[in-house]
Amino acid sequence: MPPPLVEVEDLGKKYCSDLGRSLRYGLADIFGELVGRRRDGGALRPGEFWALDGVAFTLAAGECLGVIGPNGAGKSTLVRAIHGRLPIDRGRVRVRGRLAALAELGLGFDEVQSGRENVYNAAALLGLSRRETEDRLEAILAFAELGDFIEAPVFTYSAGMKARLGYSIAAHLDPDVLLVDEVLAVGDLAFRRKCVQHILASLGRGRALMLVSHDMYTVQNLCTRTLYLDHGRVQLLGPTREAVALYLESRKREGDAPGDDADPLGARDVATSERDPVAILGVELRPESGEELLCGEPARLVVRYRSREAREAIFWGFQIATADLLVQIGSAAFPTGSGLVAGDGALACRIPRLPLTAGTYALKAAIAEPEGRGLLALHGYDDAPSLCDVRGARESVGNYELISGDLILLEVEATPGGQFDGSGGGSGAPSSLGAPGGSTAASAASS
Repeated sequence: MPPPLVEVEDLGKKYCSDLGRSLRYGLADIFGELVGRRRDGGALRPGEFWALDGVAFTLAAGECLGVIGPNGAGKSTLVRAIHGRLPIDRGRVRVRGRLAALAELGLGFDEVQSGRENVYNAAALLGLSRRETEDRLEAILAFAELGDFIEAPVFTYSAGMKARLGYSIAAHLDPDVLLVDEVLAVGDLAFRRKCVQHILASLGRGRALMLVSHDMYTVQNLCTRTLYLDHGRVQLLGPTREAVALYLESRKREGDAPGDDADPLGARDVATSERDPVAILGVELRPESGEELLCGEPARLVVRYRSREAREAIFWGFQIATADLLVQIGSAAFPTGSGLVAGDGALACRIPRLPLTAGTYALKAAIAEPEGRGLLALHGYDDAPSLCDVRGARESVGNYELISGDLILLEVEATPGGQFDGSGGGSGAPSSLGAPGGSTAASAASS
């Protein structure tokens, strides 16, 4: 097994909350280094605190590691320490290969220079020659989609434009390790989706990514492992769903959750009140038989709720989206006819033939009063949605669906052969997908 691209061992970084003391300590440390006196990196002086304390992890080729935590947890400090922009007080950081760091609004752009000039600057910092940069320039500019603004000074750029240029440069200079700090939170949905697709392709080529983000949807979609930091210490390093769930539970206890009931797994303990008489506990997509959700097989969608009182009639519905929430796939709504019981209950519907291709999907739900008189409860809109995994058939057609990026399978009927008469009800062209008049499935791509 090849060694990891990044190794972090017992990493510690101190800061001082008092400016005067900080200046004195800094001068003393510089003088100590000049005369060869070694600092005691493990001891805190008056006013100091650990911004990072005992952080340790590895990052392997082809892996995307998420880093999450509240503001002030030490996430950005960790990025700067790994990038070598910040001296550390304890521990060791080892990086194998070329590394690039992309923080909030760019790669340390020179605001006066143009976007094109900043491309050359960033490439030079990564050790690329001008010729190597020119070979990549066309791809960088095409990915950024800045048009004539590439010749304008960077100080004229919006935050989204800086993010576009910064990510485009970092991605196409093809570093072995890319550190991304909140960049994917800036910019329009189309560009974010393009970045996600590029990241997945890079991971497939053996590159490594460390993604720092407050966007739990993106972290869950991209990262197999996640590091949860709080007050500079590792709270959990493990599977992403576990780390995100622990983080959201902690934020909820402290009253700082990104949503009242945020829980990406859909397993919740939600209390109702007079102000919120109904709460959605979770949304599940279950197979009608067996243990796995299979494309083309019957399934049931269940919305679990808690209600303070019984209601005779309500309006409810659900939506299915890609796991990154950037593509809405489909929805269904059920007007009056269903009711709610007092306490815990469930609303359900049957999907005769699940049209989703293999992949991970996000589930949202809503419960409202009849005739649109007001919302009673939401799930997955202002908090994290529930997630489900769908399996596909392991055969050539199923593989084609994955390769082409299809999201759903359309159920169609082939009509007898003949010429199309333009009437809208005439016979269609012969179909090679099934016998004439028979029914078959055709895939629908996500574009």
